[in-house]
Amino acid sequence: MNYHLNYKKRKEHPLMTKYFQQTLKSDSDASEYIFISDIHGNLETLSLIDQALADHPEAQLVTGGDYVDGRDHIKDVLEYLMKKKEQGAIIIKGNHEQMLLNFANHEEHQDGIWFYNGGKETLKQLFGKVASPEEIQNSKYYEFLSSLPMMYETPNYIFVHAGVRSDEHYDDPSAYAHVLDVRHHHYTYDFYRIWARQNYWYSDQEQKIFAHNQTGKTIVTGHTPTARISGQYDNGKTINSSALNPVKEIKYDNEPGRIFTDGGSHSDPKLYPHNDGNVVVLDQAGKIKQVYNYENTLK
Repeated sequence: MNYHLNYKKRKEHPLMTKYFQQTLKSDSDASEYIFISDIHGNLETLSLIDQALADHPEAQLVTGGDYVDGRDHIKDVLEYLMKKKEQGAIIIKGNHEQMLLNFANHEEHQDGIWFYNGGKETLKQLFGKVASPEEIQNSKYYEFLSSLPMMYETPNYIFVHAGVRSDEHYDDPSAYAHVLDVRHHHYTYDFYRIWARQNYWYSDQEQKIFAHNQTGKTIVTGHTPTARISGQYDNGKTINSSALNPVKEIKYDNEPGRIFTDGGSHSDPKLYPHNDGNVVVLDQAGKIKQVYNYENTLK
């Protein structure tokens, strides 16, 4: 497929054919993908991305959201991603970017959920102070984050921050109207894609039975540190919670998998100094080829 040029030379992906309902769609798959989500201002994660790109120069870089809030290099991370987007990377947004945009658009105040999750520190890193909504709106960061889709879809993949319905109605906004969260609030299509957890993981939340993937596509997500993801298949086989945050794949026979990647960069770096994320290399058909993280790349 001759459109896969050297990554440094690519200016845009020529197979982007549709942008609708905050979903970017491609009519063809790359030979390889590099996926990373939930960087949360972690500078070490950028080194892992660079290593993966050097080893897989033909791969399409896709990033899965949550770049802000957390560690001390949020400006560096956003500047890096802005440059990568110019070079052809697919950058999608997560719930933390949406919270920032909500604040900038006067849809959330300083006592809201974003400041509770690190928004004040993010603003100080980006602007040197707790910037006003108007100051944020006039910044290059607002322009960049406002331009990001919530989902990237190809013939074989769905890349999304938190998840989608795991059935054939995954891309139908009306199908989400009856989905309830843990507080019995109704989801919307957009809210689900950046906030879903148990609703996406399980078909039976009480018994923690993993849902089947009936979308026909491999789904790749971040959002929840993988240490927290546990449950059982409908045949009783279990996946347990873990102390660390490895990549976890939930896959039934004869179905595409669901790949969970959040490596825990939003955690306290003093307690977990090496939660630097999972940079995942995927082949065209949904198989994990390689994972770059602190543990795997020690030399």
